[in-house]
Amino acid sequence: MGLLLSKFKEAMQDKALRDEVSSAIVNDKGNACPIAVRLAWHNSGTFDKSDNKGGGSDGATMRFEEELSDPANAGLNIAQDILQPLKEKHPELSTADLWVLAGIQAIKLTGGPDVPFKYGRTDASDKSACPAQGRLPDATQGAQHLRDVFYRMG
Repeated sequence: MGLLLSKFKEAMQDKALRDEVSSAIVNDKGNACPIAVRLAWHNSGTFDKSDNKGGGSDGATMRFEEELSDPANAGLNIAQDILQPLKEKHPELSTADLWVLAGIQAIKLTGGPDVPFKYGRTDASDKSACPAQGRLPDATQGAQHLRDVFYRMG
């Protein structure tokens, strides 16, 4: 019975957090769903299957100026600022998990499917984990560039 109660509490905490995230990104101030999806995508879009040098949703390295200053990330500090009060309220939650969850909730709020989610991402402790700039797709560079970027991701 203890395991069932524990799972129930976890599910209730997850639902409450999802509701808080939803209220942060859609409220009387506006609808931040598009930028929440963009934050989650850019947080994950630097992944490289061939190295262990950063990138991907683990780490939340866009918190550091070295990654945030990538021109492709322009304006994403707005989404970070919207979510920061939730991070402060829930210090046990990694920023990496919060950003991914915000993207997932934004997809749901805009009529998309429920995307499976598991907690467990960690936050990098310093800027040394930041991936090199230029790892995000750039549509202005043409189809081959986009193929190369997505191949790099696996």
